[in-house]
Amino acid sequence: MFSDFIKHYSIIRDILRDCFLYGCFSKDDLESKRNISSRKVSYEMRRIQQYVEEKYIKVDKDGRYKLLNLTYDFMRHTDNFLVSTYMTKSFTRTDLLTYFFILLYIQSQNRPCSLSEIEDGLAQGGYLSFDKVSSKTIERKLSEMCTSFGVLSCETVKRRKIYSIAPDILKTLDNNELAELLVAVGLFKNIVFPVVAGYFCEQTLKDYMNFERSISGNDNHYFNYRNVHFHPVIEEQVLWEILKAMHTGHKIKILYHLTKRNQDESSGISKASSNYICHCSKPLAPYKIRYDVRHGRFYLVSFGKSKNCIVSRLDRIESIEILEETFQRQDYDELYDKEMCCSWSGMPLKSRGEPEKVKLEVVINEETEGYIIEKILNESPNGMVDKIEDGRYHVTIEVNDSGELIPWIRGYAGYVRVLESKELAERILNDWKEMLLSYGVVQ
Repeated sequence: MFSDFIKHYSIIRDILRDCFLYGCFSKDDLESKRNISSRKVSYEMRRIQQYVEEKYIKVDKDGRYKLLNLTYDFMRHTDNFLVSTYMTKSFTRTDLLTYFFILLYIQSQNRPCSLSEIEDGLAQGGYLSFDKVSSKTIERKLSEMCTSFGVLSCETVKRRKIYSIAPDILKTLDNNELAELLVAVGLFKNIVFPVVAGYFCEQTLKDYMNFERSISGNDNHYFNYRNVHFHPVIEEQVLWEILKAMHTGHKIKILYHLTKRNQDESSGISKASSNYICHCSKPLAPYKIRYDVRHGRFYLVSFGKSKNCIVSRLDRIESIEILEETFQRQDYDELYDKEMCCSWSGMPLKSRGEPEKVKLEVVINEETEGYIIEKILNESPNGMVDKIEDGRYHVTIEVNDSGELIPWIRGYAGYVRVLESKELAERILNDWKEMLLSYGVVQ
């Protein structure tokens, strides 16, 4: 029906976000929202369902519309199934055959070979036709196998490149040590970012143990993870591009998704023809990546030409363009400290001038719930506490935007009350009223 491989992961990422993760839109919804035909959406959704197992996909009905969403039980599903969506690589049949024939030829010679020797050997064996594959293509494949894949080694002898099979870096490890290494990778693959690299490393180890050492039964399901977020993995390709720009000191442009009400021309992001997609109109200096552990969300903190601080959620970035223009990271150190020192999650200070002051009252049972006040202070590093009496404390926090505190305060329902910041107290009150109405507790 359609090709197994695709060229651009950004297509998969968009459909995952809108149809499976955040929006849970139907095909018709997405067609009107993103100006994409329902046929195109169906095409991409079927691709995704080739890589994400059926047990992780839940189907709901909204009238005649079918809504898909992803679901998992952390006690039973220990692997991040979204990693498999990265397996959508763009290789033609000729690409794959060329890689394998090159490897097989060098292996059969049992010695380093030059480009001309490889070409002649493949041609004489009937494995290569210069009508279909040029010499430049073979040279490019050899370079990829050395620099990107790491399966070949290259050295220059008298201005001529000589290629050989890369040495076995795991040769010094015995079978027991390999098994221990696999267990370690199995632990860290879910708790150290970027995650995808850990999964690829684990699969490589399994294949090596199976095919090189004939060690079978490497399931490696020793761990369960509580509150490990799976969804940020689809942003990792974007994350790599940003980190690359940061390390090389290059500015970037981003293609960013915003709702119409949040579009702000002063942020350096200009309106596009759609109400949903906005294009970055000016170069940005990427300064810092922030990760919200509680909600599993990445933020990019960057600065525009006028040194205005811009915070972008990675789950709304479609693609990154790395520019030739460079920047000096130290030029933004002081500005970052000023803008983000009181940021609870990802909100800069911007034009407010001073952080908001929020005062909370915490009421606990001193004998059995004393840990709660310690926990609150650990989670609010710039918080100040005053003990009013046994079991009653006042906690003062300075924060760029008090609205970012709402989910955190909800987590302490019954223990925490807002004393200062009338706007914050009203927002929380309205949230609780809306919830009680939804459950029919109040009319």
